[in-house]
Amino acid sequence: MTTTNRTLNRILLFLLGLVAIIVGVVIGAGVLTPVRDAVEPYVTLPSKVDVPSQALRIIAAVCAVVIILALVVVFTRGGGGTSVAARERTGDDQVTVNVALVRDVVDHELADVHDVVAAKVDTYLIRKQRAARIKVHVRRGGDAVGVLTAVEHAVDTLDQTLGRQLPVLVHLTGGTRTTLAKPARVH
Repeated sequence: MTTTNRTLNRILLFLLGLVAIIVGVVIGAGVLTPVRDAVEPYVTLPSKVDVPSQALRIIAAVCAVVIILALVVVFTRGGGGTSVAARERTGDDQVTVNVALVRDVVDHELADVHDVVAAKVDTYLIRKQRAARIKVHVRRGGDAVGVLTAVEHAVDTLDQTLGRQLPVLVHLTGGTRTTLAKPARVH
């Protein structure tokens, strides 16, 4: 539900990590004797480095640009995640519904469904409209159709609770968490 490109993010993180490792090894080789001894067979390192003041200014400017770009990326990310599920205004009055209410309603409605391991609810602000994503972890070998019916019932209860319909994306998933979950007991 975000507008960022996942592949581009991964490539950028890989490159930044690679640069950080290289810088760390170079700094470590200049400061720590064991690192210098480990790197010496592969790379010839000078015993003393004289850096002109002009180069230091350029390095400082490049570092400042990288820090500013990193801050821009951090503050522009997020894709619209919000803690407000619904907001209604009537005249001077305003009612705000927090995502915790939506979580409580969904958790309450799915508590008796044995094939549900866990449910997670997030709300987003997309094009000035609020929407919810319900991610349900289904037990391995569980009845996905039954779980989906229970989730639809939970969404209907949520709509009745809020007094209006909230756009919802339902995501059923399995995986390690559902594999490691204890099987349902029958009494």
